[in-house]
Amino acid sequence: MYEDPKSKISQLQKVLDAREDFVSRNVKRHELHDKKSTISEDWDESEFKVGDEVFVPVIKPKRTSFSTKILIASIIFFVIALGVVFYEFLGGNNIVSGNNIEITVKAPISVSSGENVPIEIEIKNNNNVTLLASDLGIVFPVGAKEVSDISLPAKRIQSFLGDILPKQSIKKNVSAVFFGSENENKDISITLEYKITGSNSLFNKTKTVSILITSAPVSIVVNSPKEVNTNQSVDFTIDVTSNSSSVIKNLLLAIDYPFGFSFNNSNPKTFSKNNLWLIGDLSPGAKQTIKISGVLSGQEGEERGFRFNIGLQSKSDSLIIETPLTSSFSSITIRRPFVSADIFFNDVDTSEYISSAGSSINTLIKWQNNLPYEVSDVSIVVRLSGNVVDKSSIRVDNGFYQSIDNSIIFNKTTDKTLASLSPGESGNSQFIFSSFGAGSVTGSGLSNPTIVFNISVTGRRVDYVGGSADVLFSDSRSIKITANPQIFAKALYHVGPFQNSGSLPPKSEQETTYTITWTVTNPLNNLSNTQVSAVLPLYTKWLGVVSPSQEKVNYDETTRRVTWNVGNILAGAGAISSARETSFQISFLPSVSQIGTSPSLVGEVAFTAKDNFTLTNVSSVFPAINTRLGNDPYFQVDEETVIQ
Repeated sequence: MYEDPKSKISQLQKVLDAREDFVSRNVKRHELHDKKSTISEDWDESEFKVGDEVFVPVIKPKRTSFSTKILIASIIFFVIALGVVFYEFLGGNNIVSGNNIEITVKAPISVSSGENVPIEIEIKNNNNVTLLASDLGIVFPVGAKEVSDISLPAKRIQSFLGDILPKQSIKKNVSAVFFGSENENKDISITLEYKITGSNSLFNKTKTVSILITSAPVSIVVNSPKEVNTNQSVDFTIDVTSNSSSVIKNLLLAIDYPFGFSFNNSNPKTFSKNNLWLIGDLSPGAKQTIKISGVLSGQEGEERGFRFNIGLQSKSDSLIIETPLTSSFSSITIRRPFVSADIFFNDVDTSEYISSAGSSINTLIKWQNNLPYEVSDVSIVVRLSGNVVDKSSIRVDNGFYQSIDNSIIFNKTTDKTLASLSPGESGNSQFIFSSFGAGSVTGSGLSNPTIVFNISVTGRRVDYVGGSADVLFSDSRSIKITANPQIFAKALYHVGPFQNSGSLPPKSEQETTYTITWTVTNPLNNLSNTQVSAVLPLYTKWLGVVSPSQEKVNYDETTRRVTWNVGNILAGAGAISSARETSFQISFLPSVSQIGTSPSLVGEVAFTAKDNFTLTNVSSVFPAINTRLGNDPYFQVDEETVIQ
């Protein structure tokens, strides 16, 4: 293969193959020759020799970089500074140490909730230097109140103590009223802040003191059944008693209801949301009782819990407890009755039914055997109690009314079906009755008319081993009789509080004035928010005079509606006390088109109010009144028709 002798590779090859050193040209190659060497059997500690030349490795020392020197110096400085700090602050010859500041607190270990707690705090400086600009801060726990006014939370105390000399002690006395739940710990935080000479830093030392609340200022006792049948009414009685030596202000009771509980009513009434009661102020040893009624539903064997909490009402939010004082827990187990019986009033299943006086009430009892076994000799007894039952109105189907004890009885004698009930068998028993009419009880001093039904079911069941056992079911229902107020309206000309003018009979296109009188009677229950109103026709005019003048009668020109805001009406108005009455004057300008007619002077009169006993709205209507003045003793028959 051809190779260019002038190429760089060819020239490099010649240099490598040459015996002469073309690179240095000054160094000659050693010649090889024979040399006898003696090998020692032991290691020679002398330096190794090759021929006549000695090779001793020389290691040059490395130079330390500038950054490394800085790092080493910083570490040394830090160690020295740390030693100085340790010596000065923790050593025996200290400048100042927090360990040499004693904070001693003299306070009771345990107190009763609502008790005034005196606290003595002593600060002692055991350092060899002065504590400058010392400031003491005291933070009370949640629930602590001002001694002067326990409705106010205890404020944070900040007390400037000034300079505290070496070995000097300073005392500070404070006090607060502690509220809390039984066996609750309340922590007081005490902090001393200070400075030292030669430093602008602020140092502090904190101490926490714990006080145990041994007893609550109020006790709460709840009485309730341990077991109820599902959908059965359940009653609670809650007694709240003061254990404090001073008045406890702004107490609030809150109840946490379980799922399946439906609130019905309470005495006293709730403060809000059907689960809050404002007890208010409670004097030492005083007791307040709250009664609650509702319906509990659920499955067989379920346990439902009620939590009763009492504490001090929040200043910022009246619906929450700011400081809890004590609580109570009550549980009720739901049982399915062996034989159930539900009562329906006019096809309504409710524990509390509202009816107007004199109304007829159809009562239906639906019963059922819930056992997998036969039940025999079933007896259903309904006892009626109250002061407004019309005994003569009671009619019973397949049963017997026993008037001597006011009971209605259904058993196998009156209804053969009740002799034996198969598993799951159901049926009905019914009767009808009425309450007394409002007119029948007016003036009798009757208050809050109520009819109470107590129902009980007894019988015998045959179980799987052939034995027998009594069956018992009981429940109660109530009927509240609502007020039956009446509104009466009349038009007058010859009599009344106003002097009327104009033609009678009225003439077309000539004004005639009339007096309109409204009267309200109320035989039962107190009423509130009572209002009476009517609309004036286009051809009449409001004259703006009212009698008595203190009655609140207003006229709206836009709607032409006259409104009488009656307000509260006591029970018995119109019977044992005077009826409420007001009069106002209008003018009537007949048109030619009304000749030969007796036009209306005031439209239909509407009455509305709230029954304070049943908490329901009641209403009544009186028809429009015209120019036929049937209530005016001097009115003539021919004076009602408009003439030419």
